[in-house]
Amino acid sequence: MGIRLSQEKITVFRTYYEILSQENEKYNLTSIEGEREVAVKHFLDSLACVSVLDFKNTCVVDVGTGAGFPGLPLKIFCPEMEILLVDSVKKKVAFLEDLVERLGITGVSVRWDRAETMGVCGEFREKADIVVSRAVAPLNVLAEICLPLVSPGGHFLSMKGPGAGEEIFAATRAIEMLGGRLGRSERIKLPIGNDERTLVLIKKVGHTPKGYPRRPGMPAKKPLGG
Repeated sequence: MGIRLSQEKITVFRTYYEILSQENEKYNLTSIEGEREVAVKHFLDSLACVSVLDFKNTCVVDVGTGAGFPGLPLKIFCPEMEILLVDSVKKKVAFLEDLVERLGITGVSVRWDRAETMGVCGEFREKADIVVSRAVAPLNVLAEICLPLVSPGGHFLSMKGPGAGEEIFAATRAIEMLGGRLGRSERIKLPIGNDERTLVLIKKVGHTPKGYPRRPGMPAKKPLGG
């Protein structure tokens, strides 16, 4: 994948892994265990995003971040960015707040919230340069909850599995309705196993119409373009 890390960053990632392993049972953070598995399937997987976007000096929101993926590995790799990690599960937010403090990373905020709520709030609506999300929901649902957070000219990057083609087709109309335009999709193969990732890049070319996102739960219950 062409990712090179300094020894200092490797040390931070190792500490991240140690804290994740220690706290996993308490917070139910991930089913992936073992240093090599976590390094590849969480850390390197997250860093695949840099193959399609430049994150330097950007304001980034990670929606449905869970244990910090992909946002926190991206921040470690690219410290010049500012990032907001968002999750609707309070215990995961508590873990992230403790993790960020223990890692000593600055320029990271953690928020307990739903993206649908943030998308209608003036503090967050159309403010982010980049929004990232890793396999949280179908793409037509993600488009509605994530694109309202992206500023015109910015990007939404959705990390999907290898069979993303049908999702992309089903989401095309919703993306256009919300002020977006489909860009390129890139398939990434992880270094071990047969795991593949499809990175779907969407550019924000206009403003999201008033009324979107709809109230929490509605994007998933009645997806746009469905």
